Amino acid sequence: MSKNNNKVILFDTTMRDGELTPGVKMNLKEKIRIAELLEAIGIDIIEVGYPGRYAKDFEEVAQISQLLKTSTICGLASGNPDEILAVAKAIKNADKGRIHTYNSVNLNHQSGAIDEEVLSQIKDSVSLARNYCEDVEWSAFDATRSNPDFLCKSIETAINSGATTINIPDSLGLATSEEFSQLITRVFNLVPNIDKAIVSVHCHNDLGLAVANSIAALDCGVRQIECAINGLGARKGNADLEEVVMAILNSKSYRVEVDTSLISTASELVSKITGIG
Repeated sequence: MSKNNNKVILFDTTMRDGELTPGVKMNLKEKIRIAELLEAIGIDIIEVGYPGRYAKDFEEVAQISQLLKTSTICGLASGNPDEILAVAKAIKNADKGRIHTYNSVNLNHQSGAIDEEVLSQIKDSVSLARNYCEDVEWSAFDATRSNPDFLCKSIETAINSGATTINIPDSLGLATSEEFSQLITRVFNLVPNIDKAIVSVHCHNDLGLAVANSIAALDCGVRQIECAINGLGARKGNADLEEVVMAILNSKSYRVEVDTSLISTASELVSKITGIG
């Protein structure tokens, strides 16, 4: 995918990662209201839940898949085939659906045999997802603490297996902007087929750098940012949707195609649902 294209794809995970916020749970009715508002804003990808792990999420993804028309509906799965099949089933009625699967790439420098086993798992899981959906995102879980050479090999394998988006998360929110940018730059320089996929980032806010790291990654070639309304998410949360949008609009170098007038409405709705401002 062209690094020169300046449109940034927005991926919202309010309803999936946001439910990892302590004390936060959303029901189907609430998720439908959030999803419809996200689509009205113009959010490209809406991650609704984790269908293979939670029965309620399966129902929510399936229901919302039938309601939305312009946004892509996404569900999360590990490399477990049953989880991937659950997402495929949940999004089967979506006009536009995505399977988002992940494998941990932080192997703590174990043996080469373990490396090969994980690469095989990546190939199998991405290939299986691609059998059911043309839009497959693969995430390198714990990428910032992994061996960089193995990370690059994992990404190459995922793309060769059919992944159309590659996500490089700062899963524990421990990287500085300089460290994160260096890692992203290394990926673009060393993964030979990186131009065949859109590269995404998913930054957590443990050091208060989720938005800064996400925006810095754009200059390295990233074209998708994963975020959440009000910065909801595990531990200290994710990159805040409104802050990401405003930073992109202020950058003059990149663009997003959203209705900014509705973002505050979404923030208020999610605050009301979750009790978190």
